[in-house]
Parts: sequence; C-alpha cells; structure tokens
Amino acid sequence: MKLRSVHNAHMDKLDKTRVLTIGSSGLIGSYIDFGLRPHRAELDVLDQVALMAFVRAEKPHTIIHLAGATDTRACEQDPAKAYMRNAVSAYYVALAANAVDAKAVYVSTSRVFNGKKKTSYTEDDMPDPQSIYGHSKYLGESAFRAVAKKYLVARTCWVFGGGPKRDSKFYGSIIRALKQDQRVSAIDDVYGSPTYAKDFIAALMDAIDSGVSGVVHIGNTGIASRYESALLVAQRLKKPELVEKRMYSDTQGYDLLPENESIVSARVSLRTWHEALASYLKDEWSI
Repeated sequence: MKLRSVHNAHMDKLDKTRVLTIGSSGLIGSYIDFGLRPHRAELDVLDQVALMAFVRAEKPHTIIHLAGATDTRACEQDPAKAYMRNAVSAYYVALAANAVDAKAVYVSTSRVFNGKKKTSYTEDDMPDPQSIYGHSKYLGESAFRAVAKKYLVARTCWVFGGGPKRDSKFYGSIIRALKQDQRVSAIDDVYGSPTYAKDFIAALMDAIDSGVSGVVHIGNTGIASRYESALLVAQRLKKPELVEKRMYSDTQGYDLLPENESIVSARVSLRTWHEALASYLKDEWSI
C-alpha cells in the first residue's frame, strides 16, 4: 500500500476524538491537535495501574505511544532509565491497549539499525542496534510485537519541527546563529532522512486510518548530511558562505553515531526532505 503524505478522504472515517496520545508534550506530539492528550503529570506511562485505569475509563480505539527517553547521550549515561522509558513503558501500553481492544502505535527510530548499510534502511532490514538508545527502542518494538493484539511500529529519522518557540535543536540553532551572522559548522559524512514532524503525523494518521499494521518507515524522501540540510537553510537566508563543512570521522570522544540512519519505505511515500524543510522554514520561521 502506498500512502500519501497528506490527509486524504480516508481521514474522515477515523474518529480522532478517541485517539489517546501518550507523550503529546514532545516535539512530534506538538503536531497532534486532536483526541486525548494527557500531560505526564496527569498520566505517567510507567504507572501501570493508573495507565490501565485511564484507558479502561476512556476506551480509546488507538493509543499512540510517543513518551520515552530520546536524549541519546543521557541514555548511554543512564541505561536503566532508558530501558524503563522506552521498553517497559511499551509493554505497559501494549497491555492497556489489549484491555480495550485498541490499536497500539509505537513511534520508533532508525537507530535500531547499525548504520553500516550503504543505502537507506527498509522495513525488511534486520535491526542491529549499537547504542543503549537504539537497543531500548528495539526492545520497545519487540514488546509491541510480542504483546499487542493490534499494533503499528512507525520508525522515523532526524525529526525536526517546533518553530521559533520549540526548536532548540539542529535547525533552530543554525537559524539563530545565521541570523546573527555567526559562522556554523555541520557534519558532512553522516547521513539520514530529515523528517518534518508535521508530515510524520499526517502520514502516521493516514496509516492508522488505512489499517496499516506491523512495521512501517515514515520519513521524508531522500538522504542528506547535516551539512547539506544546513546549507539549504543558509541559502534561504542568503548566507551560504557562513556554513562550514566538518567530518565526523575527525571527531574525537563523541558517543556512538551511525554513519547512515536514512530510511525508505515500500508502504509510505512522503515529499522530499528539501520540500519539507523549505515548507518548515517558510511556514514556521517566515524564511
């Protein structure tokens, strides 16, 4: 099945008021403006009793699990927390979904692969995580596959979004520095699939509504290095001369960083990362 990256007529069939999103306060969750979106203070995914009670009371038909530990360095420093937030929580969500016959949706990452492949990773490639973060996410996937009666695992890569108020990561930092005429540098020998969170959510909801199950990759089309995407930002700001190229292979003492995190799908087709990033810059940063 080839799904479009924008909402289609099928979306009208999904009762979005009965979608429960856990972890809606994060970057991806900020693009979800429907359904049940309890804050962590209202519902801690690691409180199994409270989670089960909440789900039994609300009876959602879909539970999107976005909560988790995403800081890769912090995961390496505190593996126990990483496994609890990314793996044990997935087990609890799968059990809760089964209790009300809901579909369990787990948002995962291309870090479940070893990063050594020369082309983009497909849904058929065998996971081989090389970091605590990647391994904890893969265990979360495994919990869904083993426990949930109805599930969808959606892997993504290099997610961006949030606009001026929320984007303190790569693009936000690049934009702010360039606007102040500061020189920036970006790695050119590590590759991924830059993915606009807005596009990810649209495609994810299409997949849910269309009944897609199993494992699916959702990322904007194409492969880029951080340098290539930073250069696109600089070109729109008419300051390409301020972007310098550096090599990860020359970096000392950094944590595990796969050479290739890019993904491709036989089931979902999104617009290119160039188009998505340009849209993000225009619509949310007025660039």
